[in-house]
Amino acid sequence: MKRASIRVQEPTPELIEKIRRARVAISQQKPRYLKCPYCQHNAIAVYEDTRGHVESKCKKCGRITVFDVLNMRRLRARTK
Repeated sequence: MKRASIRVQEPTPELIEKIRRARVAISQQKPRYLKCPYCQHNAIAVYEDTRGHVESKCKKCGRITVFDVLNMRRLRARTK
C-alpha cells in the first residue's frame, strides 16, 4: 500500500509573528478544559477570551464535537 507523502513547510514570518502575539495574549490567562461529552477526556483548552463555537476531534474516542464555549462555562457558587 502506497502512503501519501506529507508536505511540511516553515510558516511565513507574518504567521510566526501572529503565533507569538497569540501566546503573549494568553500568557496571563488561565486555561479551562472542555471535556468530550462521550468519553470525558479533555478535548480542548479554552481561555477567558474564547468566544463562539469550536469544533474538535477527541484524541481518545475519535468523535467530532462542536462546543459552544460561552454556554459551557462553569458557574461559581455565590459566597456571602
